[in-house]
Amino acid sequence: MTGSSAKRRAALGAAHVVLLIVLMAGCAASRQPRGAVEKSGFLGDYSQLEPGKSGQAKLVYIAPGVDWSRYRSVQLDSVTLWPGKDGTLAKLSPAVQQQLADRLYKALYDALAKQNRMVTGAGAGVLRVRAALTEASPTNVPLNAVATVIPQVRALSTVTGLGADTALTVGEATAEVEASDSLTGRRLAAAVDRRVGQRSLRGLGTWSQVDAAFAAWGQQFAARLASLRAESGSH
Repeated sequence: MTGSSAKRRAALGAAHVVLLIVLMAGCAASRQPRGAVEKSGFLGDYSQLEPGKSGQAKLVYIAPGVDWSRYRSVQLDSVTLWPGKDGTLAKLSPAVQQQLADRLYKALYDALAKQNRMVTGAGAGVLRVRAALTEASPTNVPLNAVATVIPQVRALSTVTGLGADTALTVGEATAEVEASDSLTGRRLAAAVDRRVGQRSLRGLGTWSQVDAAFAAWGQQFAARLASLRAESGSH
């Protein structure tokens, strides 16, 4: 075995170990419930997505033939909220809505920043990532979308807000995420997933449970990206 082959195998093995660790950690305070996941309309085209395997999101799409090793930078768009008709998200106060968007953004940013260069614009080798917290039963969804813009310094700081034990009426959280080539716009990956509180039938009832669910998504997405990059580099 050549030195380069050994390094590629080691990188691939390390990526799989990281994926296992973060999935085990993410399961501590939140879990992926059984049953189908609804689509909000955020991703637009869902025809490419298929049921994910164990440890993956509910619905997953990975474009074939992508050289993931060339994507070393990430442009993370502001997170949006896409409430469904008569759903919970639209009934929450603006402050809580902002907290949800901020915290999901921070979870994704922090996880991705560990192994990627975070940038603010398109370029060669830049992966554009967009994500949303969503609900089912979409009706006139674009009008209901709630945008958030987070300054760089705020994204890197601890998000403070409404108290660690503030009870929410969010029974569960569903997220949709898409990764594309920042220059061509080609969709490279997409996923839809849903999480609820691990020990509560009421679902994500506290900020700590919300943060745990968001952290699980961030770690899962970052680990999957690292795994795809390692697999591309081993070919």
